Amino acid sequence: MNSIELTDAVDDFGRLAALVEETGERVSITADGELTSVLLPAAELAELEHWAQRGYGHLLPLPDAAQQSPPGPEQQSPPGPEQQGPYVRYVHADGVRMTFTRDRLVVAELRSADDLDWLEEWARNGRQGYMHPKQAAAFTEFLARQPPHGEQQK
Repeated sequence: MNSIELTDAVDDFGRLAALVEETGERVSITADGELTSVLLPAAELAELEHWAQRGYGHLLPLPDAAQQSPPGPEQQSPPGPEQQGPYVRYVHADGVRMTFTRDRLVVAELRSADDLDWLEEWARNGRQGYMHPKQAAAFTEFLARQPPHGEQQK
């Protein structure tokens, strides 16, 4: 995974989105050496969200924009999407998440490190708890053939 300092990333997110699209690998964004956020391929994010929903049991909760502190005047970005080379950057209402598209297709998404950790944990839980329907049927059949608990097998 590539890593870049936040001060170097702010001016050229388009280059980072191109790197993610080209390599299919994440790009870590750090501030003073501390991981703050991760730019990841859209397909990887979709897979994580899919499995996390299975582990969570229903749709994932979205970060509440009202709970986030509003950006200061120096962080205000103009309303609407911003063109960054061949990419269009959409900043979400929470001011942290960003989506990058090219030719109207989602290419990459920027998530906070904490948000991504939470998502990965729930995705792991969802994957571990998943059993394909054919496998589940075979397992149910196997259990039905087992003697009741406490009986001796001869």
